[in-house]
Amino acid sequence: MNKATKGAIAAAAGALILAGGAGTMAAWNSQVGGNTTAVTAGSLNVTQTGTGSWTWADGTAFNPATDFLVPGDSVKYVAEYNITLKGTNLKAELVPTVGGVSGLLAPYLTATTAGATGNETIESSGTRTITTTVLFDPAKVTDNTSMDKPGSLNGAAVTLTQKLSS
Repeated sequence: MNKATKGAIAAAAGALILAGGAGTMAAWNSQVGGNTTAVTAGSLNVTQTGTGSWTWADGTAFNPATDFLVPGDSVKYVAEYNITLKGTNLKAELVPTVGGVSGLLAPYLTATTAGATGNETIESSGTRTITTTVLFDPAKVTDNTSMDKPGSLNGAAVTLTQKLSS
């Protein structure tokens, strides 16, 4: 037998030994699972309570069908919102956004909200009162073009957002 043949036989035998050893594993092993525990996610919700109401700045009833705005007038939309927080560590932020004004009268009106502000942390369920104030801004009236203009008023839109723990 020559050297090349002996080398080929030795290489083949080594490959068989290595291949046979690659698939071996210890005959014993052990594994245990943890206990199963049921959990439920919390929730948050905001709903408007009732329909809200429009009033003049002094609190008397404002009837959009029969009352007319003039420069300097201010009307308010007041509504209550029910906040429900369900979660041990749940915190949220209530942010009102001006519902706004629209129509041909809109350029002469300024709307703002009160009763909740951004960055206010709410930690429990309850009720909040949000007020939207709309001013017929005399600073925006420079001539008679705002006379007899129609418009629409909207109360605040309210968003409740979870604040993540830091």
